[in-house]
Amino acid sequence: MHPHDEIRRTESGMQYKMFELQTDGLLLRVKRKMIESDPALTLTANDGHTIHVRHWSPAATAKGVIQIIHGLGEHGSRYARFAAAAVNCGFVVAVHDHRGHGRHGDTPGFFAVKNGWQLLVADTLVVNEFLAERFAALPVTLLGHSMGSFVAQDFAMHYGGRLAALLLSGSTWARRVETLPGNLLARIESWRLGAHRHSALLDKLGFGDFNKSFTPARTELDWLSRDPDEVDAYIADPLCGGPYTAGLWRDLTGGLLKIATDENISRVPTELPILITGGEHDPVGGERGMGELALHYAQTGHGRLTVKIYKEGRHEMLNETNRDEVTADWLGWIEQNM
Repeated sequence: MHPHDEIRRTESGMQYKMFELQTDGLLLRVKRKMIESDPALTLTANDGHTIHVRHWSPAATAKGVIQIIHGLGEHGSRYARFAAAAVNCGFVVAVHDHRGHGRHGDTPGFFAVKNGWQLLVADTLVVNEFLAERFAALPVTLLGHSMGSFVAQDFAMHYGGRLAALLLSGSTWARRVETLPGNLLARIESWRLGAHRHSALLDKLGFGDFNKSFTPARTELDWLSRDPDEVDAYIADPLCGGPYTAGLWRDLTGGLLKIATDENISRVPTELPILITGGEHDPVGGERGMGELALHYAQTGHGRLTVKIYKEGRHEMLNETNRDEVTADWLGWIEQNM
């Protein structure tokens, strides 16, 4: 029996899921109340910045919270499908849009004039504190994807005691020999152009070779997923992709330099369950990069470490051709470790 499902919405705004179940030769369609959604939730950051949060809760009693930190060049609404599956399993899900991302970003692709990386981590704490207050006593799993996985690690280095588990998707170990020159160049470009200005040079260095392994390529973003519909949806989404400012690259590379040391990784609680997961052919890290990351966690005494690499997978495993398998795996791991 395999369900096929779709999300629908009533006139009042309540979401529900239509399940199609094939059993004993009969096709059954079941309407099930699924989500109470608060898409307009806003929180205030320490510096007055407005944090826009999407938040889904099961209609019944929840058993845990999944806080998502999205990646570069995307937004929280892209996680609605995963949230639907998680809510169906009894989890609350929340994801906020980073500064310079989403519909309400003041300057697209820009974090802040100064301390941009630290502000991303601070914003994550504001959302985490809201969730802890709203859903007291429920364990919180932090799920960070791509750039979000780097923010999640920095958060865990400072506030790991607030977490039940840490899931790192599409991540890697940032080698200093590669990151240091990039950070220096980003600082020069920020000075030369201004932190708010776009730098084609930095974009090329940041993404230049990502599609190289997938030639002949249908699009410049084939590295995201093997599913062409998902790639096309990303391209068509006006809130996805650049532009990225010189200041963003300065802050991002600075954040990578900060977290990619064994000294800082050792600040993540060693008893915290950690899942490092992603696609074998993800150009951000892939099997090699995730393996290096896992090695550093293992060497710093993190004994509750799991690595799950999906064969042939690319960067966005929640949007891959085997996304149902991935979703089930992740939710199963979270339930076992929360």
